[in-house]
Amino acid sequence: MPINPSFNWSRLQNVYYDIRTCYSPLTWSIDNLYASYRVASSPNCTLIAIASKAVPFPNLVEIYNPSGTKIWSVVYNGTVNDHIYGFYFYNEDLVLVLSNGKYRYYQDFVGNFNEFSLIANTDTVLLDDLSESRQGANDEINIDDIHISARKITNLENNETEEINNILEVQLFGKYLVTRFENKIIITDLDSNQNYQLNILKLAALDIYTTAIFFEKDKSENGNEFEIKNGGSSGNENLLLYLAYKNTIIVIKVDLGLSNFDTTDQKLTDGPFVGIAVSPTGRLLSLHNSSSKKIFVVSNAFDQILLEYNTANESSSPYQVEWCGNDAIVLSLKDEVKLIGPGQQSISFFYDLSEEDDDFDLDNLLSIRDSPRNDSLYTVPILQSAMDGLWLTTSTKVQFLSRVPEKSLEMYQIGSHNPSAILADCVDKFISNASKANANISLLKNDNVLTTAIDDCLEVALEEFDVARQKRALRAVSFGKIYEEDNYDADRYLAVLSTVKVLNQLRSPELGIFLTYKEIEAIGWESVVKMLLRRNQHYLALKIIKELELTDLISLVYVHWCCYKIRKELDISDFDLYKIITRKLLSFSKDGTNYISVDRICDIAREEGRAVLSKLINNLEPSISKKVKKLVDLEEVELALIKSFQSGDYDLCLLMLSQLQDTLTVSEFFKILNQNVAKFENEEHTGLDVDIDIKTELFQVRGEVVGHTWSNSLGKLNPKLMERFLEHEDKVDELNLLKLKEFKKANPDPEGEEYYNEYKSLLKKCLKKSSQTVIQKALQRELSILELQRRLEKTYLANFYNENSPLTIIERLVKMNQIKSASKIVKELSVSQEKYWFLVLKTYSQSHEFDRLYEFAFGSLDSTTGKSPIGFEPFVEAGFEYDAPKEHISAYISNSVKYKYDEKINLYIKNEDYDSAAQEAVKNKDIDILKSLQQKVPSTDTHANRVIRNSIRKLGY
Repeated sequence: MPINPSFNWSRLQNVYYDIRTCYSPLTWSIDNLYASYRVASSPNCTLIAIASKAVPFPNLVEIYNPSGTKIWSVVYNGTVNDHIYGFYFYNEDLVLVLSNGKYRYYQDFVGNFNEFSLIANTDTVLLDDLSESRQGANDEINIDDIHISARKITNLENNETEEINNILEVQLFGKYLVTRFENKIIITDLDSNQNYQLNILKLAALDIYTTAIFFEKDKSENGNEFEIKNGGSSGNENLLLYLAYKNTIIVIKVDLGLSNFDTTDQKLTDGPFVGIAVSPTGRLLSLHNSSSKKIFVVSNAFDQILLEYNTANESSSPYQVEWCGNDAIVLSLKDEVKLIGPGQQSISFFYDLSEEDDDFDLDNLLSIRDSPRNDSLYTVPILQSAMDGLWLTTSTKVQFLSRVPEKSLEMYQIGSHNPSAILADCVDKFISNASKANANISLLKNDNVLTTAIDDCLEVALEEFDVARQKRALRAVSFGKIYEEDNYDADRYLAVLSTVKVLNQLRSPELGIFLTYKEIEAIGWESVVKMLLRRNQHYLALKIIKELELTDLISLVYVHWCCYKIRKELDISDFDLYKIITRKLLSFSKDGTNYISVDRICDIAREEGRAVLSKLINNLEPSISKKVKKLVDLEEVELALIKSFQSGDYDLCLLMLSQLQDTLTVSEFFKILNQNVAKFENEEHTGLDVDIDIKTELFQVRGEVVGHTWSNSLGKLNPKLMERFLEHEDKVDELNLLKLKEFKKANPDPEGEEYYNEYKSLLKKCLKKSSQTVIQKALQRELSILELQRRLEKTYLANFYNENSPLTIIERLVKMNQIKSASKIVKELSVSQEKYWFLVLKTYSQSHEFDRLYEFAFGSLDSTTGKSPIGFEPFVEAGFEYDAPKEHISAYISNSVKYKYDEKINLYIKNEDYDSAAQEAVKNKDIDILKSLQQKVPSTDTHANRVIRNSIRKLGY
């Protein structure tokens, strides 16, 4: 049975703290880490970067994992004016800040980097100072109005004046790199490489001692603050900069979204402060004044001093002051770290020099301690704050100091009667005293806390570092689960078991990814998988993904493997590499189709100078939009166009055509519109063996399809370009029609002799050039209409050029009551009689000129019979719709040859013409209809009643 861990706990008031060794001894051969090296740790201390202090300018930065295994190194041969100022980590990406105002961003462990400028950047956003407008009114900020002019020198090469930009301090928090110069602060978003400039001309550079950064937290609806994951912000773009200025703290609130900042002087008097540390939640700050040997802990509103600690009696002045979680601060001293909580109570953890120096003696040690400060003679722990504790690194070990979790406290505390402690004790006593173990289990079941005990043991297993203690907690879970088999979810146990196995594998010295479970919860498993891939642990990453059922992360591994293969295999041809990568990607597929995006793989191939490989791999991209975009990036615009058409995505086709239209010359664009797809497909697959079974598009896209699509979409929006295209394609008739259309469009209100002459001239030119008979007939007809319009204009002294068709001309004449002229034009232009009659019917009905309509239909108002090429049924319908006279409607009904007998009767009744209805019934000797009519006719209509009675008598009833 493992030793109870509570023996190693240290109590601070009612809270217990534990310092646990993660790696010891370390495999590196480094002595006096703090004294001899500049050190930077990645978040969660998964990487440690060091550079020797023995050289004036760091020229070698070495990267180790926390177990002391060297991973890689960066060499930068610096000069006085161009050297490494500092090195920092964004997640596990190394950032080198150079004294020349540039920074290098390394994305892997093989030295690939991008270099960006901090100062010579035209895209830098200048932040507005909101406090300036307030200072004149109420002088809120108590800062000496010292305007520091930027120091400048003359460049002897070009005789131009240049500003001197000396870097004074660099901080990195989350994704933001904050660089302080003498007269400005540059905030760099490392995700977008966007720089933001904040001018601090009011602050004397020599009076600023240090800077601290924090994200300003948003409040959710329930009042809880969101957490920062993956080293970045949760969408909030506000930053808080804390500047130790003279004896006070200046708080600069930066809103990157609105491009402004606001400055507030907290008006403190206990400075100057040489160190500022912000707690993980940002609610508390520690301020270190080395001259007065005091450390203050204050709220972030600076309205309350929670702790004032005097360091005068310590073995040395603190080397570092960091937060251990959110509850306590830790001082790094000579051979000691001191944890200080509320009420100035403290716990010390000592580093024994005798472990590192077997020949040391007390007299010598005493003389050393009385001598002037020499850090190389002591062990000075390097502190790295974490969300759930504190990492401590020395030359020989890496440790984690944290508050003992509540569940661990309940399980391991001596004399604990918590369910988890009782359950763990049952396992220990089962072999020696089974009855006692059974009694305890029964007690837990009777109290309904067995499930609670199991859950607590699982939580302890996740929090524990020691494998033996993990096993003890998991054995307790397994034992208790037997008695709760029907009521406990076994999947929870299996998930924790898998997680603990993975945690132990990650923490092995070979990998050195020592993460607590809470840290993994914060950063997410995707970040952990990326850490493994950075170390080229592809197989292990897949095993962990399978173990934890993280199927969504499989594509990350395959993409990284392919990128690594491209960078590693320099001697393999593009086609052979393509086959290797294809087989790897298809090994993940079950149907021979690749479902993993190859966008990143294409980029890497292109970066490595393998343009052919990049183009080939892009053919495997499952997303057609990404495939087309990548082809455009590869300057394969013609192939990109073909692929967009092969996809059948009309919007994508238009988008592609629009981009080509905007970026290519006119001649290049017109050439593409009529290209043939065959040559591109041949180029794409040339040199490939047939043993790679890849599903590719079979849909053939001919050039005229592309041209036709453009002509009927984007081309219509650009008449001038369309005209040039038609000329280029020698499409004379389409060009003539376009010219006529544009002429009409340019003359929306045509009139006069000038319009007539211009349009006639254009029509004749088009007619002369036209080659198609159909087009020639249409143009000839347009000429005839133009002549007719001119003739009518002269005849009626009215503008007829707005009437664009024969029917509109005829309608205009009908409205003018020029029926004879309209009929003449109908014959002249060969307009069908049916269209003409319908037009007259519609025109007169809508204008309620029913007499004119009747006279048109029957020849005169006195006539009751006539013939109509469209029949009289449309007249009846229009009469009812527009409320024509009843005698007119009855005449139309009477002259209809299509209505049946019963339909005519019903229409007469609908028209309230009972006389005609009775006459129609008498013709057909239908006594039933007559009797029915007799019932329907109003008694007030004496005439209709008399007619119906006479009709009935006429039939002999």
